Amino acid sequence: MKIGLIYFGGQYNHLILKNVKYLGGDIETVDPSLPLERVKGYDCLIFSGGPQSVKEELHRMGNSPLFVRELSVPKLGICLGHQLIAHVLGGVVDRANTPEFGLVRIKVEDHDTILRGIPSEFNAWESHNDEVKFPPPGFRVLASSETTKVQSMVNSDNAIFTVQFHPEVKHTEHGTQVLKNFLEVCKK
Repeated sequence: MKIGLIYFGGQYNHLILKNVKYLGGDIETVDPSLPLERVKGYDCLIFSGGPQSVKEELHRMGNSPLFVRELSVPKLGICLGHQLIAHVLGGVVDRANTPEFGLVRIKVEDHDTILRGIPSEFNAWESHNDEVKFPPPGFRVLASSETTKVQSMVNSDNAIFTVQFHPEVKHTEHGTQVLKNFLEVCKK
């Protein structure tokens, strides 16, 4: 199983690589400016966090919108990746009414595949100014927080998952389980 980490310069990307390797995944970073053809060999894609805003700086994210739309492999969006997937597939992303930085209490509404085996409430590490206001058509919300109603979502095919929080950071309770659940989807 070969996993591509679409790299947007986020401060925690090395932790995604470390944790996925620890869980047995063969993962490598992928420059978002690569042509679509060069990214087709991956079994799964993880879209990382980063400092950009999809509303204002989508042009700085290379071909990643094509990767979201055109590649039929399981995908996981983390933070910026969560917002990118929502935006590209027709959801609404905008400035957060209350940006979240630090620990946030997450409430799981649906323990679907990506949140299987995780308690109904847990603490997670956040670092974002923007948020998904409304998920794209065909997606449902899996988790929320007091100020962000779309903390996690999944599409109807159970192939595209996103989380606003950072599962790769040790401060996120059960974050390793989120990554492990995604890897289980990749193996199918």
